[in-house]
Order: sequence, then structure tokens, then C-alpha cells
Amino acid sequence: MKFTNFSPRTAFIIFVGMVVFVLALAAWWVVLMARLADEKVDIAQQLGAAPEFVEQLHQQEISRQIMLGSEGSVFLLTILLGIWLIYRALHQTEVLRRRQENFLMAVTHELKTPLASMGVYLDTLKSDKIPPAKKQAVVPRLQQDVKRLERLVEDILEAGRFETGEFKPNRQRVNLAALLNSSADQLVGYSGAVTVHLTREFESEVWVNVDAPIVSRAVGAVLENAVKYSGGNEAMIMMGLRRDQHRAEISIRDNGVGIAHNELDSIFDRFYRVGHELTRAKGGTGLGLYLSREMIRSHGGNVVARSRGRGHGAEFIITLPLDE
Repeated sequence: MKFTNFSPRTAFIIFVGMVVFVLALAAWWVVLMARLADEKVDIAQQLGAAPEFVEQLHQQEISRQIMLGSEGSVFLLTILLGIWLIYRALHQTEVLRRRQENFLMAVTHELKTPLASMGVYLDTLKSDKIPPAKKQAVVPRLQQDVKRLERLVEDILEAGRFETGEFKPNRQRVNLAALLNSSADQLVGYSGAVTVHLTREFESEVWVNVDAPIVSRAVGAVLENAVKYSGGNEAMIMMGLRRDQHRAEISIRDNGVGIAHNELDSIFDRFYRVGHELTRAKGGTGLGLYLSREMIRSHGGNVVARSRGRGHGAEFIITLPLDE
């Protein structure tokens, strides 16, 4: 077994074993030092040393043990800290490796599906046996698959830009309510099998200084996530916009499958998706919510998720500084 292929469980067992071993050595060292001190005092007494000398020797041994114990404690804590750092690095490396493997499998799936359908559409367009009317109906579907591939490539490129710090938003003064209405209208026309019921409660004059297409993509990613994990054929989504002191607050609440408490922060990590890619029914690459948060953070805002757990839906809160 290679060192880098340790599972989190194996790494944890090794970590606990090393800690126990170090603590056992420290305990044995303390016991041994105490025994040596007692032996010196006993030898001095057996040789007939004066009580004052024996007491002085005893105090010297106690002082020496305190000094060595202090130094040994610092050394022990340093070793334990090093062991913990090694364990954490092993664990984080393994988690990232698994997420990257899932990402590669997800990208393969996301590429394979539209490419396969595009091949069928092209064969249809080339066929002399297909009526022109049916060929014309294929063109919008072909265009939709091309846009899907373009979006996938854009997401991967954008993730790289955020990681290297190269992304710079092109800001302009925008009425956030109008931008959200545009994103909501696009969602209502969602082409998937899920019927979307969308409720909007927007304050009318909420102005922000943002890159409008980027913020629209960030909001769209959260909305698409709500539809994707609706848990059925209908998605009930409530969007809200209000002022909160010096910031705008966008809320997107759904009635979907919900989010476990221990995953509320992890869902924004790059490549993070729940479960194994081959057993997951929903498509995606694990970049949507990561990009959404990074896009909003590039404007001085933030995105957080709330949920009471599985089966209780979720709420995403997006905040942006107001342009006052």
C-alpha cells in the first residue's frame, strides 16, 4: 500500500497509534526519572550521609525533574503537534484526491451525454430519409447541447481563474431587483423535467456595484441547484430581496431534499458532491456552488446555506454591499 493511498480511516488509526506510543514513552520516562531520584536518595542514606545533605540532594533531584519535565513536555507537545499536522495533511490530501476523481468522472459523464446526443442529431441532419421539418426541430436541441458544453468549459476555466486569483469583476451600477427578475425568468423556462413554481418578493430599488453577468451566473447556479435537488417533479422556490443596513440580502429557499448539517459548509468546496459519482442520479461537476460563492466573494459579499436537515429543504443567503 502506497503512503498516499491511505484511507482516512487508516490514517486516523495510524495517528491514534502514534499518539498512544508517544504518551506511553513519556509516562515511562517520568516513572524512570522518579525511580532514579529515589535510588540516589536511598544510596545517600545507606552511606550515612547527613540528613541535611540528603534533604539537599532530594530538593536538587526534584528541581532537576521539574526542569527536565518542563523541557520534555514542550518536546512532547511539539511531537504531538507534528503528528497531528501530518495526519491532517494526509486526511486533506485523501479527501481532495477523491473529490478530483469524482470530478473527472463527472466531467466525463457531462461530456459524454451531450456529445452522444449531438452525434445523433448530426446523423439526423445528414440523413435524406428525415423530413425537413423534423430536421429543423433538431437544430434547437443541438444548439442547447453546444451551450451545455460551452458552460462546462467556462466553469472549469473560471475555477482555475479563482484558484490563481486572476479573476477581476467588471463592475457597474445595477438595479439588483431587475437582475434577479431576469434570472428568475430564465429559471421559469427551465427545460428539464421539473416544473418550477417560483415566488418573488423583491424590494424595488436596491442598487449594487457589480459585474452583472457574473452575479447573474452566481444566482443562476443556486437556482439550478434548487431545481436539481427538488426531490420530485415539482420545485417550489421562494426568492427574496431586501436591504439589510449596508448590504443587499438575496434569499433563495426551496422545498427540496435538504442538506445535512455537517455538509452546509462543504457543499461550497471545489469538486464536492455527496456520494460516489457512479451511484449519483443527478448530473453536475461539483463546481456550481463553489463558483457561485467565489463570484459573490469577488464582489465583497458571501453565500451561506441553511437547512434543518435531510428532507426539510434548504435556504441560500447571498449578500452584496449596497452602492449608496
